[in-house]
Amino acid sequence: MKNLMVYFSWSNNTKKLVEKVNQKFKFDVVRIEKTIPYSSDYDKCAYVEAKEEVEKKIHPSIKDINVDVNEYDNILLFFPIWWYTFPMPIGTFLEQIKGFQGKVYLFANSYTNDPQYMINSFKDCKQIDAKMKFEKGLFNKGIEEHLKFIGGLK
Repeated sequence: MKNLMVYFSWSNNTKKLVEKVNQKFKFDVVRIEKTIPYSSDYDKCAYVEAKEEVEKKIHPSIKDINVDVNEYDNILLFFPIWWYTFPMPIGTFLEQIKGFQGKVYLFANSYTNDPQYMINSFKDCKQIDAKMKFEKGLFNKGIEEHLKFIGGLK
């Protein structure tokens, strides 16, 4: 079973989570980055740029990930919650891998613990590619829970 960890992180919180989890697994890892980065100013990024992308369903241009996802059985997709769903660069990535035959596990983190955010993210992923096999990963869990969950993937 070959797994690829893919993540988006603006503040590096998600990046730190991925790095800690992957100390055990040593999977290949890819970071999703916008071609034109978000502002480093939180208010501008959150309340202007990201908000507009979510409201208008804009999937911004991202840098090439330089990996053939079809070489993997599973994609472990990590992201923060922005405006009640995934950040829109995640949508761009999913558009680029349409037709992926493996499973895509969703792992999200948020400052609030509202499970509706994960439900929204799952639903929004399915709208991009209804045929892709999206699976529920974890929402707002710690390192140990991630290690146990990912270690149990078949």
